[in-house]
Amino acid sequence: MRDGRAPAAGLDTFWEQADSEASCEHPLERELCYRLDALERYRQLILDAQAGGRDDVVDVLASEHDYQARLVRELRSALQNRPIR
Repeated sequence: MRDGRAPAAGLDTFWEQADSEASCEHPLERELCYRLDALERYRQLILDAQAGGRDDVVDVLASEHDYQARLVRELRSALQNRPIR
């Protein structure tokens, strides 16, 4: 389970590159897109593991999927509550 872990180094690199390219997207919107992509990747991995009868892998992937889903909910909430410019 990922709860309590620091974000992956690749994510830091992603943000540094996006910032250096002067992206006009709000950082929370970019993060939400990244997490939605991760959520979809986990969904597909779960389906593949289920098709292969890998219940042990499904359990691990489901936990990661749930973690990403929680982050997506939090990001959506933060975006809805942000001040409008």
